[in-house]
Amino acid sequence: MKDPPTIDVNKDWCRQMGLVPMTMLLACALVVRNLAVTDAFCEREAENERRERAGQAPGTRRRRRRAIADLVGARGCAPP
Repeated sequence: MKDPPTIDVNKDWCRQMGLVPMTMLLACALVVRNLAVTDAFCEREAENERRERAGQAPGTRRRRRRAIADLVGARGCAPP
């Protein structure tokens, strides 16, 4: 699980000792994360339905990364 802002499961993430307590805490963390993902999906679907009723295109997410072609074009020179 990689979501440091909400759940960070790294070494020393809890003080429980033993396999059973760690398994239970990890299972709870997984449940919380899955519920957050489900809630975000439902909100996105509701927003898309609202946009569709208003005659707008469905919302799209912004790209987080730039393509290599964009990076090369931004400098105005090609790689060697």
